[in-house]
Amino acid sequence: MTAVADLAWMQRAIALGAQGTRNVRPNPLVGCVLVHGETIVGAGFHARVGGPHAEAEALAQAGGQARGATAYVTLEPCNHHGRTPPCAQALIAAGVARVVVAVRDPHAAAAGGLEVLQAAGIAVTLGVAAQEAGDLAEVFLTNQRAERAFVQQKTAATADGRVAAEDGTSRWITAPPARLLVHRMRAQADAVLVGIGTVLADDPRLDCRDCDPPPPNLPLRVVLDRRLQLPPQSQLAQTALQPTLVVTDSAAHAESAAARRLEAQGVAVLCVPPGGAWLRDVLRALLQRGVYHVLSEAGPTLTTALWQEGLVDRLDLLLAPKLLGSGAPWLQSLAVGTMQAARPLRWSGLQQVGDDVWLTARPR
Repeated sequence: MTAVADLAWMQRAIALGAQGTRNVRPNPLVGCVLVHGETIVGAGFHARVGGPHAEAEALAQAGGQARGATAYVTLEPCNHHGRTPPCAQALIAAGVARVVVAVRDPHAAAAGGLEVLQAAGIAVTLGVAAQEAGDLAEVFLTNQRAERAFVQQKTAATADGRVAAEDGTSRWITAPPARLLVHRMRAQADAVLVGIGTVLADDPRLDCRDCDPPPPNLPLRVVLDRRLQLPPQSQLAQTALQPTLVVTDSAAHAESAAARRLEAQGVAVLCVPPGGAWLRDVLRALLQRGVYHVLSEAGPTLTTALWQEGLVDRLDLLLAPKLLGSGAPWLQSLAVGTMQAARPLRWSGLQQVGDDVWLTARPR
């Protein structure tokens, strides 16, 4: 196969892997295609945790045609027996002649599949479409490498970057199609994150009411609230049938009468002790609670703090065709004084949604 053909087949595998949902977590999104000559003989993606991996799905579809084929896999085939058998051994047993992999698996137990394949005499190529495949598996890769929840930041702003007018009004900046997109983003996240300032200003619900069908597991709503100011009459407290978590940094607040009132309404209270990297510690605590992917819908203060600490992994910026000329910007100071010190981003998506524009970027 030529490098051009390898890239094309890997892009097919990436598109296939993107059909997965958050049902795979804590596992990654993975796609696999098996190619014999110029024909796909098997294809699969990881659909749910505990279910067959992408390689197993593709091998089952290919049957005997897998012998002598080339496997294109977006992530290194696993080399351990977890909920399912090791994929590296399955590829060997099927008689695959070559395996092309985009990204190495950083998981300590699962890594090493490439060496196993090479030891069995299978030709291995690594790094094809690594950036695109890394974006596909970005939640898992961040969980493993940074040992914290992945952070996707969603911001809706005017074309000049304002999230509120001078009088404080902020509804609605974007049109209904963009707001529907945000509800779909929430449905793919394990948690939606805001600061207490956003709750006090907007009293949001942070639900997925416009998703059809609604997600089987509603995302956890997380409020960073160091002084435990969440009003019992707020929509988040009043609708705690959708799981809600308030995070404080004070054990006294976590054990206070205010905490007991919220807990009686079904709101959980978590204390993360203060420290020099408190936001990072919060994201690590969320990962330990099974929150792998956080959608931040925070206001400018918390958003700026997340960027200052290098904790934003993906930016989804929804820009409305409106100009304010004043009011709150979506991002405050990053203490960048020169153009040479600007924070570099990599654009990875541009799409018009109704009258609004949806931009996606990731830090370089």
